[in-house]
Amino acid sequence: MKSKIIITAACVILASASFAELSGEDIIRKVDENLTFDSARFEAKMIIYVGDQVREKRMEMYAEGSEKSFAEFTYPARDSGVKYLKLGDQMWMYLPSVEKVIKIAGHMLRQSMMGSDYSYEDALESGELLEKYKVTLAGKEKIGNKEAYVLELTARVKDVTYYKRKLWVDIDTFIPLKEELYAKSGKLLKVSETEKIGKFGGRSYPTKSVLRNLLRKDSRTEFIVTKAEFDADIPAEIFTERNLSR
Repeated sequence: MKSKIIITAACVILASASFAELSGEDIIRKVDENLTFDSARFEAKMIIYVGDQVREKRMEMYAEGSEKSFAEFTYPARDSGVKYLKLGDQMWMYLPSVEKVIKIAGHMLRQSMMGSDYSYEDALESGELLEKYKVTLAGKEKIGNKEAYVLELTARVKDVTYYKRKLWVDIDTFIPLKEELYAKSGKLLKVSETEKIGKFGGRSYPTKSVLRNLLRKDSRTEFIVTKAEFDADIPAEIFTERNLSR
């Protein structure tokens, strides 16, 4: 019996040592394993709070990896049929009211997407953070009742929306529980918090998050995933400009 106890204790010590040896880059890779996918289909809604006003918008979304995505708004009626297509670092929007496809580029990228706290730049971002940022593991902290790794990310390339990021990553699910987004000047621009995490097979994925744009007064946007299907079979024509005006 004593030998079994010793072996078990040794296994626990080895497992703990291995767990403790995760680097910042290791943690980001695990985050990417959850947040990136070959393909997915979502139903979601945004609830936008600005002062005393509350607006809800619903949409259907399709994605292939981080390079292709398509979204169509279905509610409210005034937004029904508004569509977005992302291919790599390019984005187009279709407005049914004028039956026109608009390419979103230049200064438009910094504008609010559908009146929310998200910008078009946010929507265009790829999940491959290690290609763009140097990562430092700064320690551990509690976020609510969950323990999290604290990661500090600093841009290694010029073409990034946010020069610095600070992430609190759940040590159990490897989902970011909180993220702070900074300008190069050090000014805090936005704060994102994950309020709910769903389990989809072996994958953990955020199902409710709240984004606050600190440059807007009394503003926040809740993004809620109401349905998710990963490794979905998505027709190739979904991700085409022709599909925008269909």
